[in-house]
This record gives sequence, C-alpha cells and structure tokens, in this order.
Amino acid sequence: MVSSVTALTIESWTLYPFGILLIAARIISRRILLGSFSKLQIDDWLMLFVAITFTGVIVSVNQVSHNLSNYLPPGVAEEFTSEEHDNAVYGSKFVMILEEFMLANTWLCKACLLILYHQMTLGLKQNKLVKFVGGYCVFGYVLVQILYLGVWCRPIQQYWQVPVDNSQCASYYHHLITSAVFNITSDLLMLYIPLPILIKARLPLKRKIILCGVFSLGVLVILSAILNRYYNFTEPYGSLIYLDWYTGEAATSVFVANVPHLWPLLSRIFTLGAFNSLRRTTGNSSGNNNSSGKGFYPKGSGNHKGSRARPYDQHGYIQSESEERIASAGAGPGAETTWPLSDSKNGATLELGSMGSKPMGYAATAAGGNEKDDNEHSNGIMKTVQIQQYSNEV
Repeated sequence: MVSSVTALTIESWTLYPFGILLIAARIISRRILLGSFSKLQIDDWLMLFVAITFTGVIVSVNQVSHNLSNYLPPGVAEEFTSEEHDNAVYGSKFVMILEEFMLANTWLCKACLLILYHQMTLGLKQNKLVKFVGGYCVFGYVLVQILYLGVWCRPIQQYWQVPVDNSQCASYYHHLITSAVFNITSDLLMLYIPLPILIKARLPLKRKIILCGVFSLGVLVILSAILNRYYNFTEPYGSLIYLDWYTGEAATSVFVANVPHLWPLLSRIFTLGAFNSLRRTTGNSSGNNNSSGKGFYPKGSGNHKGSRARPYDQHGYIQSESEERIASAGAGPGAETTWPLSDSKNGATLELGSMGSKPMGYAATAAGGNEKDDNEHSNGIMKTVQIQQYSNEV
C-alpha cells in the first residue's frame, strides 16, 4: 500500500507540470495575440510570479510531509530524540513558508483575474464593483499578513519552536479562519462580476453556456478552499490530507486564472477559426453604406480590406480615432457606454471583451450598413457590429 507521503509526492509533482505548462501556454497565447513579448501586460508578468509561488507551494508541501512539525499531541515533543527535534523544527519552518507561498499564490491569481475583469468592464457599471473587490482583496491580504506575522503567534519564533507555548503557533487555527473568510468572500464577489454581463449579452445559448462555464470555474477554487479548511480543522494530529488540499487549491487557482486567456493559442494549434457570436446595431450619422469593412485596419488608412495590420498601441490597446456609443448589457436599462473605435472610411474596429489585452480573443468589426435593430427608432443609417473571435490569421 502506498504511504500518504508517497501519495502526496506523486499528486503534487503530477499537478505541478500541468500548472507550469498552463502558465507557459497563457504567455504564448498572449504573445500570439499582442504580437510581441514586449507587449505583455501587468497581469501576464504577475502570472510569471505565480509560477514562482506555485513552485514554492509544491516544494514546501513535500518538505512538510517528509519532516515532522510542532503540530503534535501534548507530551509527544518532549520525548523526541535530538534528530527528531531538529526535523520538527525544520518542518515547522517550512509550514510557515508554505503558508506564505500559499497566500501569495492565491492573491496573485485573484489580482490577475481582477485585471482581466477591469478591462472587460471599462465603461460599464460593473467596473465599480471590480474596483471595490480589488480594494477588498488588498485590505484582506494586508490584514491577514499583519495578523499572521504579528498577532496570532508572538514572538514569531514560536512558529518553529518545538514544543510550542502557544497552541496557535502550531495549529494556525485563528489564521486559517481569517484567511479563509477573506479568500472565500472575495472569490464569491469575483464570480458576480462577469456572469451578469454574459447572461445579459445577446449570445447564442451554446456560446453563452461555454463562456459562463469558463468564468464559473472560480467555484472550483471556492470548493477547494472550503475542503482545505475542513480537513485542517477535522483531521487528527499527523494527518497529511490538508496538504493534499493545499496542493489542490493552489493548482486550481493557477488553472482558473489562465484558462480564459488560451483561445488564441488553441485557435492557432487546432485551426479553430472565427467564433462569430453576436450582432448589434448602432446609429451612424454618416452616409457610408459599405458593409464589407470586415477585419482589422491600421490607423488612418483608407480601404483596408485584407490588411493584416493591427491598430493596437504599445500596450495592446486599440488605437482610437473616434468613439461610437453603443448600448451595453452591463450599463443598465437605457444607458449608453462609450467604446473606443479605430475608424476608417470603410469600417471601424471595436475592442470588446477585455478592452485592450483581449485575453478571450474577442474583437468587433463595425461596418457601414443599413441593418436596423428592432429596438432602434433612429432614422439615420445604421452600423452593424459583429463580434468575432480571433483566428490564427489575425
């Protein structure tokens, strides 16, 4: 029968390459989308730090499992040999290191997703919620760190003392409760950001379900966090099950934070092509009646049909020469939201989805036309906006 230590080693080092490969795939996907590694944005660089913290979690979990710690039944530590005592001190230090890596991994993944949500909701009322959740996450992380390092166990050396004078220095109960509260509540708030937008969007049901599924993966992170704490509080001394859930929660956070960015790479590998998903109409006061302006056009050009140039600035944001006002699903009934367009004589490109970093690979093409929306009562010529997903030709 495989021992719990061996099983944990196999599980953790099996999940680890999947997490690292997913981070690498995200970076490659972003390179395909933005055209250069130099154009990677702040959430992409943060994800490289996540690769470090994720590595730290896996290494620390295995060090803790192979050594004793100060979380022991009363009277046991007093009977240790000198070697066992040294192992317990060493293992206890790695428990503290593990907790720091875990906190950093969890909150960095939150930061990457919040940056994505901020770009998705620019100009929408949900953007205020993104900023609130971001502030809540920063407050929670700082408070958890202050309590962990300066309140629950004093002096801090008690965290690796064997035996301990303060049980909180071995069990971490107060710390685990406070960190779980901020972790789970912030994840619940983050789930509420993209889902209402996608539910209200004019998308075919199949594609709406797919997108809602992608952005609902945070439920798995919440479930992992709950089970992590459950086994921390219920398992007896010496059980390593909580380490399994530390590994599982860290890996799930990495997976969820990177999956929304993979479409450009998958499209390139499997030649998936465009992902037409939505047609909308907006008013246009010009007399342009050409509806063939589909695609991406460079700034300031004339007839750009077939052009491969991208109208993005050095940060991956679309260059704006004019603005169109379109009704947004997230802006409330009757409200309008300003979206940046790169206009030209025959067409204009509209950034939608991530508003700049395009992690989901969405863009929109606005072309002159006379298609009218049933909900529109304007007498002017209309523009048709078609949302399409980047293919490997973009």
